[in-house]
Amino acid sequence: MNSRRALTFVLFLITLALVGCSSKSGSSNARIRVLNAIPDANSISLAFDTNAPVISGLAFEQVTQYTGVDSGSHEFKVSANGGQSNVIDTTLNIAGNDYTYIVYGPVSAAVGGLFQDTGFTSPSSGNFGVRFINTAAGVGPLDLYLTVPGVDINSTSATVANVGYGNSSAFATVPNGSYEIRITAANTKDVVFDTGVQTFTDQTLSNIVAVTKGSARLVDVGVLKIDSNGTGQVFQNLLAEFKVVNATSVSSPLNVSVDGVLTLSNVPYTGISNYTTTPAGTHAFTVQATATPGANLTSLIDTLNAATDTSLVFSGPAGALQGLVLHDNNLPPAVGHARIRFANVSQDFPSLDVYVNFAKQVSNLVNQSASGYIDVTADITVGTSFEFDFNTAGTVTPVLKVTNAVIIGGHTYTVYVMGPAAAPQGVITKDD
Repeated sequence: MNSRRALTFVLFLITLALVGCSSKSGSSNARIRVLNAIPDANSISLAFDTNAPVISGLAFEQVTQYTGVDSGSHEFKVSANGGQSNVIDTTLNIAGNDYTYIVYGPVSAAVGGLFQDTGFTSPSSGNFGVRFINTAAGVGPLDLYLTVPGVDINSTSATVANVGYGNSSAFATVPNGSYEIRITAANTKDVVFDTGVQTFTDQTLSNIVAVTKGSARLVDVGVLKIDSNGTGQVFQNLLAEFKVVNATSVSSPLNVSVDGVLTLSNVPYTGISNYTTTPAGTHAFTVQATATPGANLTSLIDTLNAATDTSLVFSGPAGALQGLVLHDNNLPPAVGHARIRFANVSQDFPSLDVYVNFAKQVSNLVNQSASGYIDVTADITVGTSFEFDFNTAGTVTPVLKVTNAVIIGGHTYTVYVMGPAAAPQGVITKDD
């Protein structure tokens, strides 16, 4: 780890921009593989020029092996989710090398990056090389750690540091061996990805790619070997994260345990915790009043999927607490926009209609449920003021008005309606 050095390289990272639709082919002496890293694209297709797709139905987090393509200038056309229009349409030049083409970002702002894989100096004997690529929209700059399994990263420095979204490092040289791969937020020891041991062999090169599922912090990681076939796989994070919303009428703050271990303490009424990292998988969440430790008010079993964000909302009186599980989408909205959903967790309101700036956006939001996300235009610096009105469903009778709510563009929000009919509360949280 201490003998790292940058390899000589020529890196062709191309952030795709529309430059036309011309095509010119040469000899068939190049190869390309494709990784679908668009989290809201269940599948993508790729076509060159006016030809039929060379890749169809490539699922999210799936990667092809290398396939032959003529060198020269080609129009890259990517469609998502079986759509007839292209989310990417650009012209790129391919020389006689192997390439990795990664499509990433949300569908609304899809980007493609073409990375040259071959034509580099091989690492010296006893070493291998890795290049770190960050395609995780909304997560921010990241650090890569390759360590002996179990080593405390507080005692070591990053293998590759501070790689921003859409960017790539040079190849870094690392001694041969088996390594635990961890990713942290840049310049911190805050782990946002962890996985089992991976073995890297002598004088090989690999791309390590950070991929988001829509978490505000966590990522999955693809290990794409630069070999004769283009072997690659996206590895699932060992971590997930959750937060807790206290919408109960319990007079005492709440304590929340995960699998019997106290994890959150003294969450007050209308309080919302930060996201808490925990191993991905199925967990038992138990809730107790701080005033009566040891007496469970409710229990909830839920599976937290790898690299995802989840909100656990508890509501109701002490003798009849209910739990609502919300799967959070913290992908960045389009520029100049924000994403909002609404949750009805007040026991006194069976069903609500939701108005945003006096226009109905959600109908019949029943108790213990959340709406889908809606998109609003919002300033990205000072924010934009909104009014959210909640009416008894099917009437013009408001039960709650939330005025002068400042929503900042580029973020994701949840608005909770909680509390009794005599004193309802509108609680707004920025989720990302």
